[in-house]
Amino acid sequence: MKYLQLKLAEFISRFFPRRMAYGVARRLADVYFLIDRRGREAVIANLKRIYGYRGIQLSDRGLRTLARENFLNFAKYLVDFFHFLHLKPARAHRLIDFANVKETFDECLAKGKGVIVLSAHLGNWELGAAAVAQSGYKFNAVALWQPDPKLNELYQSYRTAREIRPIPFGRAARGCLAALRKNEIVAVVGDRDYTPSRDTVPFFGQPARLPVGPAKLALASGAPIVPVFLVREPGETFRYIVYEPIEANREKDTLESVMARIAGALERIISSHSEQWYLFHNLWNVEEDRALARVAAYGVADDQEETAPGEPSRV
Repeated sequence: MKYLQLKLAEFISRFFPRRMAYGVARRLADVYFLIDRRGREAVIANLKRIYGYRGIQLSDRGLRTLARENFLNFAKYLVDFFHFLHLKPARAHRLIDFANVKETFDECLAKGKGVIVLSAHLGNWELGAAAVAQSGYKFNAVALWQPDPKLNELYQSYRTAREIRPIPFGRAARGCLAALRKNEIVAVVGDRDYTPSRDTVPFFGQPARLPVGPAKLALASGAPIVPVFLVREPGETFRYIVYEPIEANREKDTLESVMARIAGALERIISSHSEQWYLFHNLWNVEEDRALARVAAYGVADDQEETAPGEPSRV
């Protein structure tokens, strides 16, 4: 069923002009916003946490309006996911403000240790990865392997079409280190932990599960972590936002200190663009987050066997 839904979404996104496809997607998003009570309330809870941490108390109506905008922006993200399957460089430069992304990457790669790109489920992370990869960089990305082989093949074909080399989650450590040793770019999303871990870090003033993989990679390889995000701008264009690289020194830093800087970078971008942060469950409900992540990564719930048939090995 999900495979057919994806193919239908691809057809709509690529057959219709982009703005017309946006119109269809936004109408469908409004329907989902009305009927998906669980997702809607989760987004509202996340927004309440984000704004509350900043000392801003929004009314119920204000939170609902922001949550609806979140659903609508996600619908446009899905259109763009398929619409920009083959993005020509000339069009990329018309649509995207590259800011200082290339200069930052070139400076970091000059050190010879590779680059760890830290992003989030925010803005258009898939397009952001594709535009960098198609600019001539050797670009690898840690990706979930879907339990359904047919669906997995479809997802990975979308990435390879964009010149992104997927590294399977569950076997990522070895692949990431190998790519970094070759002075390549490795991209990870840092706002969702798909492991069974119950470890948390302070995030917007409350414990939450964030993946420690980027911090471990940086400590093991010496590669800098570069927080990079592609956000939607007025006029349906995009702009890269690049933060200062996070350097991890094994002699001075700990896993906790690196994770604190990663969490700080994510707090900064999410605070600025909360209407473009696409997480449809309550991140601060640790047990719910852990259970949903396990299903997403392995297709099994906690009450099933620890290793399911076809489950990727863990590192």
